[in-house]
Amino acid sequence: MTDYIQQYKQYHEDLRKYPGNNLEPQLPHILQLIQETHSSTLLDYGCGKGYQYMNGRLPYGFEPALYDPAVPEHDTYPKGTFHGVISTDVMEHIPEDQIPHVFKQISQFATRFVFLAIAPDLAIAKLPNGENAHCTIKPLDWWVDIWKQVSSNKDLIVHIKTYGQYEGYANFIEG
Repeated sequence: MTDYIQQYKQYHEDLRKYPGNNLEPQLPHILQLIQETHSSTLLDYGCGKGYQYMNGRLPYGFEPALYDPAVPEHDTYPKGTFHGVISTDVMEHIPEDQIPHVFKQISQFATRFVFLAIAPDLAIAKLPNGENAHCTIKPLDWWVDIWKQVSSNKDLIVHIKTYGQYEGYANFIEG
């Protein structure tokens, strides 16, 4: 996929496109991680337009930082670190060769935990160039192996959830 971020910028220009609704089903896992790690800062990596946080829907008791390189309102690269980093329905949109780089970034932002929810099935959505919006379709073990290869963040709690054809859940502490 050539310049996938540019494809998503074009995709997001149409406000009627997918608003991002996969946060809510993941909240039980995320809230548990926040409570267990006594976290008070959070980054939503790949937040899309951030609609999931509008109308007072901040289930954490604090407002997470939002980052999405394809959405102008949220494309400023985050500074510093956060207790937790979450990413729901994002990784499968990133080309396979870019996953190690993205995982490394995420691990450097997180100081206590990471939660990734990944949909390893083809999407209904197509990008402006006609390609399927989900370009990295891999089973849970592949995602876990890549994470462990690139992250060097000691004592970080990592939860990776896949759903769809490769449904699974892995959690581990790096170190």
